[in-house]
Formats: sequence, C-alpha cells, structure tokens
Amino acid sequence: MNIPGFHSAGRAVFSAFIGASALASVAVAEQAEPPTLAVASFDFHDTSGEVEDQIAEHETRLTVFVSTVREKLAEHRNITLTSIACEQEQCTARELGIAELSEQAKSAGASYLLIGEVHKMSTLVGWVKYALLDLNSNKPTCDRFLSYRGDTDEAWQRAARFVARDVERNCIP
Repeated sequence: MNIPGFHSAGRAVFSAFIGASALASVAVAEQAEPPTLAVASFDFHDTSGEVEDQIAEHETRLTVFVSTVREKLAEHRNITLTSIACEQEQCTARELGIAELSEQAKSAGASYLLIGEVHKMSTLVGWVKYALLDLNSNKPTCDRFLSYRGDTDEAWQRAARFVARDVERNCIP
C-alpha cells in the first residue's frame, strides 16, 4: 500500500489497526451468538412421610416442571436450547452422574448444562436446588436453592417459571 505521506512505520501501525479491528469484529460476532444450553431432567425426592401414594402425581408434576423450564428458556433470544440424547429413561444428574451428563450435553453442542432436584419436604413446603454448569470451564456459573409453598400444580409451575427466569437473568454470563 503506497499512500503519500505514509511512512513504513505508519503503514505498520495502520495494518495493525486494521487487523485488530477485524479480530474485534469476529469477537463481537462470536459474542452475539447466544450460548447453547442443555436442560437435564430434574431428580425428585420426597421426605414428607405422607401416607397417601402420590408417586404418579409427582412424576407428572416433575415432567411438567422440567417442560416449563425448557419452554420458558426457549422463549429468550439470548439462549439456544439443545436436547440431550440419553439412552436411559431418566436423564438426571443422580441417574447418570454429572460427568456423563456433561459429556452428553457437550456432544449435543451445549456450552451450559442445567441440573437440579425438586424436594418435597411436606404438604406445605418444597424446594428446588439447581445449578448451571459451564461445560467449557467445568465450573458452576450459579448454584441456587429455592423454597416454595404448596404441593399443587400451581405451586410447582410458579417454581418452574422462577427457575427459568433466574437462569436467564442471573446465571448465564
């Protein structure tokens, strides 16, 4: 490049500037692409000691809970969801282990993995423990404990919507 009044040192600085600008553009483009998230099925634990058999009811609520978390996260433009292709019936951290689940999520193209457990303590109190794992650094980006009131469809749905909102707003860097 031969620009009048542009010395070789100026050309080198100009070339470096153009190169840096190109790299910055690539970095911005990479950042603009939303992170890919895999949502594992959540585990369920009941220590309420209630006499009535509610296994089928809780399995249904848990399925709807995880579906709601996935649906709400899918609504956000800054997150791309991917599915984990588990060979076992339950694709949970307790069943597969975090290492195996993380590998399956990476194979599905995920950079983050959401795992968790719903725990029914009593008819009145339940909690959700969840963590979002960064699969590139193998570290959690957030780890939360949420309590909620009631063992009803509505209570579980409110908790699921809160989990999705919290993950989207506070857990993905």
